[in-house]
Amino acid sequence: MELDVLLKDQHAGYITWSEFERNQQVIANNATGKGSATARGAVRRGGLSLAGLLRCGHCGRKMYVAYGGKAGRYHCEGAPVNHGTKRCILFGGLHVDQAVGAAVLGALKPLGIDGATKALEAQASETSAAQRQLELALQRARYEAAHARQQYDAVDPANRLVAGELERRWNKALEAVHQIDGEIAALEARRPSPLGEKERDQLMRLGADLDLAWSHPAATSATRKRIVRAALSEIVVRIEGGVIEMVLHWQGGITRH
Repeated sequence: MELDVLLKDQHAGYITWSEFERNQQVIANNATGKGSATARGAVRRGGLSLAGLLRCGHCGRKMYVAYGGKAGRYHCEGAPVNHGTKRCILFGGLHVDQAVGAAVLGALKPLGIDGATKALEAQASETSAAQRQLELALQRARYEAAHARQQYDAVDPANRLVAGELERRWNKALEAVHQIDGEIAALEARRPSPLGEKERDQLMRLGADLDLAWSHPAATSATRKRIVRAALSEIVVRIEGGVIEMVLHWQGGITRH
């Protein structure tokens, strides 16, 4: 729906307008397999670091990840899906990940460990934003359940038709509460454990050697993906003459081959 006039903060809301915009951006970036073609998708399981960042330089579509054997691979399905022809490109992910990782480390070295710790904080912040959205949804669901119960309690039991419908609505509202409770519990279970003082001190003692921090036991695959995304917005890939060519689009608008 499009509006001619938007007046912000005219009434008290659950969250501020800036929080709403921030949450919308998180939701857009977490879209996976649907929605905007520019959405990178949420960080997902798997060892490869560039999932959601790669775009085919031949057809312009987002690339996918497939796992099999010891390593995964990246591939574009735009041509076979839309035109019935062979896929644009397909290549192993290990060496590409290593090359992009080296480029990211080279760019972040001047920032030292501070860049890595801020990426970890961004990861925690993104998880908190998603949980906040669920908590707001849970508040609404509990309100709807309480309202449905009030309506059920107020109806004349002799009116079985109305009472049955209100009971059905109440049960449906309770199911919604239960479902959102489960989603919050699942999000909590997936929440990465925050670095303890010992681990954080170990990272800080590494100084400016981001290479060592990258391979540190405290830095998981998910952490490395967050660091890559903190530095890069997109990677356009082409294969010419058997050579993989990548154009790195950095956060802030800088482009580098």
